[in-house]
Amino acid sequence: MAQADTNRLSLLNARREVSQGLRASEDWQPSYKRNSETFKALLAHEAQLESDVAEYLFRLSRNAPNYVDWAQYAGSLKAASNPLLNADDPVWAEEQLDLQRAVIDAITLIVATGGQAGELTYGIDLGISNLSKSVLEAARTQVAGLVTGMTETSRDLIREAIKQSIARGESVDLARDRISKVLNNPVRAELVAHTESVNAYQTGLKNFAVETGAKTKTWESLARACPLCAPIDGETVRIDKTFSNGKDRPSAHPRCRCGLIYNY
Repeated sequence: MAQADTNRLSLLNARREVSQGLRASEDWQPSYKRNSETFKALLAHEAQLESDVAEYLFRLSRNAPNYVDWAQYAGSLKAASNPLLNADDPVWAEEQLDLQRAVIDAITLIVATGGQAGELTYGIDLGISNLSKSVLEAARTQVAGLVTGMTETSRDLIREAIKQSIARGESVDLARDRISKVLNNPVRAELVAHTESVNAYQTGLKNFAVETGAKTKTWESLARACPLCAPIDGETVRIDKTFSNGKDRPSAHPRCRCGLIYNY
């Protein structure tokens, strides 16, 4: 087991390095790349977040089959059955704490990076770091929402896996395996990291802009942006207002790489 864990950590480290290189080559709205120092930090922290989420999902894939009442599963075999432990069961509180611990550091660093990008872009030094009160508060707020959303999605995935197993008349062993496979999903880890990194970065940037007295903000869509973001490219609103897409700031959707410019 120790050797297997060592091998897994080595693979995760290698994947993190590859992920960072791949993210650097992707399309980003140019404002992210304006400062090479903060862009490099963003890429590194996003790769770390992806690795941290992947590790959490791996642990969940091992734990989750134990959160099912298999006696009920074997006894009913009805598609409407729901032998998954209720959301208020203590095991889910532990899962939420585990996820919170997994992602809080990376998200805190990304919020700080967004604020530091603001300092460099607008030439106003606030001394922002990952220990700044505003950064810590923003990170905790984002992580709370992420944990709630991811946990409910995981529970939905487990319920759907159970339904599929019941419909196929699978044994308990096969049903447990199906749950593990659906949860241990690197694509989901990548999606979460992509989206939450932009959310955290833009939160840090906005907090900087508010503190330094910015009056308005302008949405800058990525080249070849999606139908949701392309129509609002160049749209300017007051800093405390939402854009016509209903968003206060990027990300507007999963994997969004749009940016904002703040106007003083």
